[in-house]
Amino acid sequence: MEKINKLVVVNGSPRPDNISNTYQALMAEVEFLKEKNPEMETKYFKLPTNLSGCINCRECSVDCNIKDNFQEIVETIEDADVVMLGSPVYLDMPTPEMVAFLTRLNCKAENTNREFFRDKKAYLVATSFCSGTKTVLHTMMGACEMLGFTIEGRSTREYITLWQDEKLRGGMTREDAIYVKKIGAKRV
Repeated sequence: MEKINKLVVVNGSPRPDNISNTYQALMAEVEFLKEKNPEMETKYFKLPTNLSGCINCRECSVDCNIKDNFQEIVETIEDADVVMLGSPVYLDMPTPEMVAFLTRLNCKAENTNREFFRDKKAYLVATSFCSGTKTVLHTMMGACEMLGFTIEGRSTREYITLWQDEKLRGGMTREDAIYVKKIGAKRV
């Protein structure tokens, strides 16, 4: 793993952080990365539930003209090494907030010939109760590759919150899973 100087974390869960499994999984990943990069600077953003997606206004230049906190996130991404995107599974898709965010990033990609994202790595996190993580990761990966991010390899860690069982899904082994029982629980 290469050294990470600056990590930007973007949470696409609409749930408040204090009850969000996605927030908990993202913070566990940040903790994991900080163990290997103790000097890493981290900036966290939660996407608002009213974030607009691209409306194809045809007025964008290098920056999107819709005014909200999107610009602050993009400015922070500008000097980051890694962008970590997290979304829970909603009907086997990323949340509407994450999809809106990814569509808005296209303005920056299109108007910089994909150079804005060229040297940035994307780390992707998906959370669910039982299924859909692979579909969400695949959707976000396709968007990130189109935007120009670098996605290296594949993570073998999967954060799973279960109702009644500890059954592993999708070909995972016990060593690959980190069970999240409740907010504030330690990794098992």
